[in-house]
Amino acid sequence: MNIIGISASRREWGNTDILVRQALKGAAREGAQTRFLRLTDFKIDQCRECLVCLFKDKDCVIKDQLPTLLKVLREADAVVLGSPIHILFAAGAIGNLVPRLFRQGYTGEFRKKPGMAITVGGRPGWEGWALQQVMIFFLSLGMPIVDQFTGYAQGPGEIFFDTDACGRAFNGGQAMAAGETTYIGTPGTCPVCHCDLVFEHGDGRILCVMCDMPGKLQQKGKTFRFKPRSGATSRWDPKNNRAHFEKLILPSKKGFKSRKEEIRQKLEIFRKGENYE
Repeated sequence: MNIIGISASRREWGNTDILVRQALKGAAREGAQTRFLRLTDFKIDQCRECLVCLFKDKDCVIKDQLPTLLKVLREADAVVLGSPIHILFAAGAIGNLVPRLFRQGYTGEFRKKPGMAITVGGRPGWEGWALQQVMIFFLSLGMPIVDQFTGYAQGPGEIFFDTDACGRAFNGGQAMAAGETTYIGTPGTCPVCHCDLVFEHGDGRILCVMCDMPGKLQQKGKTFRFKPRSGATSRWDPKNNRAHFEKLILPSKKGFKSRKEEIRQKLEIFRKGENYE
């Protein structure tokens, strides 16, 4: 078993690094081979939205260090990904990485590899959407999630005093090394993504935003749980994911090519400051 731990923090040996390494310690206890990487040590640029990776069925054409990281991910049997929380958001390196793996979400080459998502925030109540952003790395690649949680610490190294987070990281790493692929963490509102981004829309619909599933909220004790509508499936379901690519994205190439000259003409008028309509 080969388990990779990746920290998106720029602070070496900071709280995120520590929690990711703690997960690797748990994995090593179970006999796994482990490797720790810092995402910010890799030069990974923003996605250009060219879709060459998908339309030509090849890895991303941007010349940077993504191929090096891809090689590591392909050799791994499981992945731990951690990020600090910056004003409700995950680190920018997460935002660069996830879109660059767009094609891998279609091919499903990482689909059976389990993962664990970790974020570190300064105070409860300031988690924002950071953990969900890290979760999208795994969900978009079809990787089963063993656990996802937030640890709390402000000063560098103070994460050691969050014994719950340290223990959870260790146990999650140990579980993945033992071959666990099902979710063992604290239940979230949604039973599929285990996140809490469930909203009621103006028309009364209740939806898990992460999974794009309609359903209803049910109260259990002091908490609420989201129950998907009968027959509803998540956007992350392999069949739905494949249909999204094959019915919506891949056919768009033909439509764009047919309008390319018209777009060029409109852009030329627009750049001159004229109304293109």
